[in-house]
Amino acid sequence: MRSPLLYIKNVIGMLGKKIRHGGKFSAGLVQTFDHLHTEIYGNGRIKLGSYNQNRGNLYLIAQDGELEIGDHCFFNTGCCITALESIRIGNNCKFGNNLVIVDHDHNFKKESDSEFISSKIVIGNNVWVGANVTILRGTTIGDDCVIGAGSVVKGNIEPKSKIVQKR
Repeated sequence: MRSPLLYIKNVIGMLGKKIRHGGKFSAGLVQTFDHLHTEIYGNGRIKLGSYNQNRGNLYLIAQDGELEIGDHCFFNTGCCITALESIRIGNNCKFGNNLVIVDHDHNFKKESDSEFISSKIVIGNNVWVGANVTILRGTTIGDDCVIGAGSVVKGNIEPKSKIVQKR
């Protein structure tokens, strides 16, 4: 069990984020985050369920997009999630260290006036993601999937799949 002081610190931290970001940030009362960094720009929103935790340095960024994380999720050290459109993570998910989830790419072809191209990401329930994984825009990962360390994921991953990058 973690220190009761960490729980008290997190209650104060969540209340501070709610005050700072207003209605753009919501979170269940019980969290055990260590070094949670939130950035919300424009019409961005971050919504956290309850009983989530991390081991250190979790970056949640919503730049005009919506980022929603369910209940009982764990993020290891050095995870960064950036939503320009929509990222939804289900319940009971576990993420290894150095995770990157981005729902956008830079528009290097300049096919439009937009600097970015974005499409939503959906991660189901009970998903386990190993260390050093990147999840790209337009990805749907079904329930009960395992994504092996070092994978780059894009597209539709069927429920109960195991994805491993072979080298």
